[in-house]
Amino acid sequence: MTGASGFIGRYLTTFLVQRGDEVTGTYLQEAELGARGLLRDGIRWVRLSMQERTAVDRIVDTVRPEAVFHLAAQAYAQRAWKDPVDTFRTNVEGTIYLYEALRQHPPERGVFLAASGAAYGEPERVPIVEDSALNPTNPYGVSKAAQEMLSLQYSLNFGLRIVRARLFGTTGPGKTGDALNDFAQQVAEVERTGRPGSLRVGNLETKRDVSDIRDVVRAVWLVFERGDPGRPVNVGAGESRSIRWIAERLVERSRVPLKIEVEPARLRPTDEKDNQADISRLRSLGYVPHFPLERTVTDALDFWREPPSHGP
Repeated sequence: MTGASGFIGRYLTTFLVQRGDEVTGTYLQEAELGARGLLRDGIRWVRLSMQERTAVDRIVDTVRPEAVFHLAAQAYAQRAWKDPVDTFRTNVEGTIYLYEALRQHPPERGVFLAASGAAYGEPERVPIVEDSALNPTNPYGVSKAAQEMLSLQYSLNFGLRIVRARLFGTTGPGKTGDALNDFAQQVAEVERTGRPGSLRVGNLETKRDVSDIRDVVRAVWLVFERGDPGRPVNVGAGESRSIRWIAERLVERSRVPLKIEVEPARLRPTDEKDNQADISRLRSLGYVPHFPLERTVTDALDFWREPPSHGP
């Protein structure tokens, strides 16, 4: 599994080990191995940069995997705006390196690509169906659309089974870099002061389709087992909530009074108004979500309320 030390990877590796699978997981920086919730036992951890072709070739040749979950990516839209070249080197060139290596050692059970709903950009209509055009509006979304096209090409031309799941917002306890957990961290920090404070936010009017990671992991497995390489699958909640709704739910749960304040620095150059996914195709594979967003908000806040000495 590439990117196994990331947020989705941490939950997915636990899921696979509990199934009894033998897992080799990659990470980029040593600090990632100290992440809270990372499973250390039962996994072979290997340091890997997707930008280093020789290293990618080496790990594929050494492991000869039966199945590959390709999660490694530069996954933050803000960072992609600041450094689109590095984003493309990891997300696009790195994917080419992986698929070229897998051509030499095709995995028996196939490859799962963590694609992204960001590839749709500003949709013509919602809910967004898989046949909608890919019109990404930021460099990250463009890189994920390119990953998908590469995956389809390698599947059609070289016989690799590569299934694509277009992941919409994925959140839950312990994630960093998304609005829900950013807000939850702020709430927990203000609570520690014991005094009223502010919740600093960006655009509150956008609506996002957001799923709990504990549901997403099960969806990922269904797509891997039952997906068709020619038919990408949306992985989402099938409903969208405004960022304002998330902020207000956290303010309600705060143990001290909080005032919501918009901070201009948190606004993006472009921001899709609504990205609700149509998940009919995912449901046809047997998917049923179990974690409503209300519970996710509570669980994320409780996670960040724990003493910061426990690590991120």
